[in-house]
Amino acid sequence: MWIPLRETEPLSAYPKRRSVHMLVEVTTDEGIKGYGEAIPYTYGAVGGYIEQQLKPLLVGEDPMQVERLWNKMFHISFGHGIKGISIQALSSIEIALWDIIGKARKLPVYEMIGGLCKPKVKAYASLMEYKKPEEVAKVSRRWVEEGYKGIKIHQGKDDGVSCTKAVRDAVGDDIDVMLDVNGAWTPGQALKAVRQLERYDLTWLEEPIWPVDDYDGLAWLRTKTDIPIAGGENEYTHYGFKDIVEKHPYDLLQPDVIMTGGITACRKIFALAEAWNLDLATHSFFFGPGIPASVHLSLSNNRSEWVEINAVPLESYFIDPAYRPDKGYLTAPNKPGLGFEVNWDVVKKYAIK
Repeated sequence: MWIPLRETEPLSAYPKRRSVHMLVEVTTDEGIKGYGEAIPYTYGAVGGYIEQQLKPLLVGEDPMQVERLWNKMFHISFGHGIKGISIQALSSIEIALWDIIGKARKLPVYEMIGGLCKPKVKAYASLMEYKKPEEVAKVSRRWVEEGYKGIKIHQGKDDGVSCTKAVRDAVGDDIDVMLDVNGAWTPGQALKAVRQLERYDLTWLEEPIWPVDDYDGLAWLRTKTDIPIAGGENEYTHYGFKDIVEKHPYDLLQPDVIMTGGITACRKIFALAEAWNLDLATHSFFFGPGIPASVHLSLSNNRSEWVEINAVPLESYFIDPAYRPDKGYLTAPNKPGLGFEVNWDVVKKYAIK
C-alpha cells in the first residue's frame, strides 16, 4: 500500500520515506485470518520470498505449532541468508500466526505470552528528520502537548548535537529525549559527539557508530560516556542478540518485532536482556500489525518501558484501532489475537497496483 503521512508545517526532510506499508495475511482451513506486517523497503523481494519460499512450506501445517514452524522457516533461510529479508519475511508470518492462535483460543496475545505485567506502557514520539534545529524543536513541543512522555529525534552526523540542544530547550527537563543518528559516526566522531551531548541528559543515544554491528567499537564507546547506548533494530534473531550481550555494546536493547524474528524471537531476546540485566525498548517505526505486536510484548514484560510510535499520522490507517497513544500511553484491547481489524476500504484504496 502507498499511504502518505499527514504532515503539517514544518515538513520533514524526507516526507515520502514512510509511505509504503506491507500487510501479510495468513488464512487457516477453518477460515481464521491472521495478520502480520513486513518491512516494506524492498516489498517486492520480501513478498516474493513469502510467496515462493515460505508459503509452500506452511500450507497444510498446524498454525498452533508456532515454535516448530518458526524453526522450520528459519532453517529454509539456509542459502538465502540467515539475516535480512528472509527473517523479515519470517517475522511477518510469525506475527500473523500469533494473531490466529489468539483468535482461535479467544485470548489476547499478551495472555498467551505471560499475561499483563502492567496495564499500560509509555509511548515516545519518534520523529522524522528535519532540516533545521528550530523545526525539530517546534515539532517536539507539538507532540509533548499531545501527551507523549518522550521524544526521539533522528538527525545525522552534522546536526545531532545542535538539534538535541534545541529539543531539550524546547521541552524542558521533565521529558525524556533520545537521539538516533542511524550509524552516522565513526568511533572517533562518536566520542567527540558524546562529550558535547552529555550536558543534555539523553535517555539514550541510539546506534551512534557505523557499521551498526561494530559491537567492539560500541563497547569501547560505552566506557567513555555516561549516556546509555541503545541499539539492536538491525540485528536478527536471538542468536544475533547472543553476540550483542556477550560483547556489551549496549545498555538498552531494541529488538524490532517485524525484523528480528517475530514474537517468538523477541521473547527469547527479552529473556537474554533479563539474564544480562539490560533494559529494553522495542523498535517499531511503522503503522501496521507490528505496533500491536510490540505493545503485547511490552505489556507482558517487566523490563520493556517504552513503545516507539511514529508520531506523524497517516492519511488513513489500515488497522482499527490504529494503536495510537492516549495521553502518552498505550494499552492492548481486550480482544482476541492482536486486537485489531483490517480496514479493507483503506487497503483497497491505497493498494499498489
